[in-house]
Amino acid sequence: MDHWVELVELYEYKVQDLMEGRAPRGGRRGLALLRDELLGAPLDPGLLRRLMETDRQYRLHQGNPVRQTRPRAGHGGQSTWEAPPTVDSDESRAWEELQLMQWHQRAAVESRNLTLRWQREPGFAHLRVLYTVIENAERLARPGTQPLAVPPAHDALMDLHDPEVTGRLASALSVLLLSDDGRARVRAAMSAVQAEPFPRHPDEDVLAARIAAAEREPLAHEAREALIRALRAEFPLPRDPRERPAIRAAARHVADHVEAILDVLPKPSLNGAPQGSILFAQHPGSAMRVPDDGAERLTVYLKGGSGARWRGLNLEWQPIGPNWQVQVGSQLTLLRPGLAPHERSQTLKLADQQFRAFVSGAYMTLVVESHTALELGRRASTARATALLLDPAQEYAYLRLARAAAQVLRGGPLNLEKLTPDSARKYQDSTPDVLLAFARKGVDTLCQRLARVSADDAALGFRTAAQALGLHRVVADRLHAALHIALHDPEVLPAGQAVTRLELSSGGGFASVVLTDEPLAIQVEGRGVTVRWDYKGELVVMMPGLAPMVLHDLLVARLPGGNLLLVRHGSWLSAALAPDVPVSTLEAADLSTEDIRITN
Repeated sequence: MDHWVELVELYEYKVQDLMEGRAPRGGRRGLALLRDELLGAPLDPGLLRRLMETDRQYRLHQGNPVRQTRPRAGHGGQSTWEAPPTVDSDESRAWEELQLMQWHQRAAVESRNLTLRWQREPGFAHLRVLYTVIENAERLARPGTQPLAVPPAHDALMDLHDPEVTGRLASALSVLLLSDDGRARVRAAMSAVQAEPFPRHPDEDVLAARIAAAEREPLAHEAREALIRALRAEFPLPRDPRERPAIRAAARHVADHVEAILDVLPKPSLNGAPQGSILFAQHPGSAMRVPDDGAERLTVYLKGGSGARWRGLNLEWQPIGPNWQVQVGSQLTLLRPGLAPHERSQTLKLADQQFRAFVSGAYMTLVVESHTALELGRRASTARATALLLDPAQEYAYLRLARAAAQVLRGGPLNLEKLTPDSARKYQDSTPDVLLAFARKGVDTLCQRLARVSADDAALGFRTAAQALGLHRVVADRLHAALHIALHDPEVLPAGQAVTRLELSSGGGFASVVLTDEPLAIQVEGRGVTVRWDYKGELVVMMPGLAPMVLHDLLVARLPGGNLLLVRHGSWLSAALAPDVPVSTLEAADLSTEDIRITN
């Protein structure tokens, strides 16, 4: 721990030299290397706050260099405390606006689904009410305008059968609900429609009284009906009063749906952004150390950096005037903070997933719009392939085979000197998190190679590599099959259940749960595993005898005789217990394939 303290102090001195106009000792390259090392270091909270504060000064200096030098003061210990951001800070306001824009996007989708459902009604009662509410809410913003009555059924001027018209209704409703004033006007217009769907005719009460009197006359049924028809002909009304109850019922139904949308409206926060919620944040308390690959959204302070890596994709951005150019993978878009809030989002479609980007000032939020079950299935299949590479049998035979197969698929010669059993010693000495990262990177690399070759050529390449390492071809087929499934045919996982206890059996499939605020207890063949959120908002996996492990999107925990596989997408978590499989060498060639094959 002492050497990290010294390195943080060294970084503070170097940054202070740079801010005062002097060349930092060791040069700018040495400063950049030291910064990269510290940003990935396991620092305690106190050191981390010091590092974040110094790094914030460094990033600000990179964008606005200091032109005047000041005499260097002696280092008397830098203050590590900083007042938390209030609701009046730029960061807090941007965070709340980003949450509101994400809610507006969900509200727009839900409103569109409602209008499509109501469009299948024969009389369009709900759509006529919605149209009237939106029109009157907009008229309330213009004093002096008269309210609109609910149009009659099949009004030729309405075109409510047109999906484009109902789509504009849904969009207009979601825009009104985006502001406090708009929400108040929608509620006022809704109440007015329920109270009086359309104005009463001056002679309506006279007609009602005469009809009631006619119904009391001692006449035959046919004569009474003829009298009532004559009265209606004498006092013609533009609308049938009996339509009001149906309109009021539809208005109550529409109001219930609108209130359900408003019930999940983000509430203002007194403390601004939550802890660890913003990448490159200005305030250390809300700064995120590394992007969470298991999260469904990522918020970034764009002025704090120029790129990051999230969910296997490179994110890059740069300012262009008042706007921000953002690239996610191969997709490029321009975010304009100066537009109205409902116009400040863009969709980025990639080959296998889709994102929506929201911007507020210099803050951006990326939200994954991919199907949760499909995304989680891909991670589950990737976890099974990664678990094979982490099997220590035969001096990490699968990991060595993966490296050899990558050389074969590249078309280059095999370097067997670096693939001997003795080369696996570095894997045995590695920490679990480092080894997991290495194995997962190997799976990603091999999947990229497999995407460029046919299945037959890939199978031949794996068998060639296995033979060179003295491994049976079934070992090659097993690894190739796991990678092929991860690339082309991911697993289909069951729907998640909101439970707090889960029991796994060896060799079984994945079991899914929906995470809540309560800890999740998993029983793995007599061993207890606890999954819970920590104070930093990270999902932590705790097992007896092991250090706590952070679960981002995928975690493979080594157990005696197998691996615990955990994959996560947002609040949906799936777990499975994958047993070890035998690793056969060429010495077992006299065994039949059925004797040694084990299906993944």
